[in-house]
Amino acid sequence: MGKTGKRNKKEITKGIFAGLKETLDIVKETKTAKRQREIVIPDLPEYKGVEIKKLRMSVSFTQQIFADVLGVSVKTVEAWEANRNIPEGPAQRILYALDKNKKFFEAFGVKA
Repeated sequence: MGKTGKRNKKEITKGIFAGLKETLDIVKETKTAKRQREIVIPDLPEYKGVEIKKLRMSVSFTQQIFADVLGVSVKTVEAWEANRNIPEGPAQRILYALDKNKKFFEAFGVKA
């Protein structure tokens, strides 16, 4: 092999190193992007009697089905809807999720 053979090897080596550097840059950028992901959490909503009943009725659930899916008693749902009690943090988040996405209950095998 003359000069042409050596030049080709050098060019090939250069190309390989350039490709490796580009790959490293992509990997670094991807890792950085994952660390810099911004998560926006909305303020905790406050669903009360009328809103809760409206939400339940929008998916055509009885108080019993609504209670079963939320993991609370029927008495709790009754108290919420009558404004005798107000749902606490986690229940408010679940009500918010249902309000924003009616398909939420499908995760529990319940057709909305």
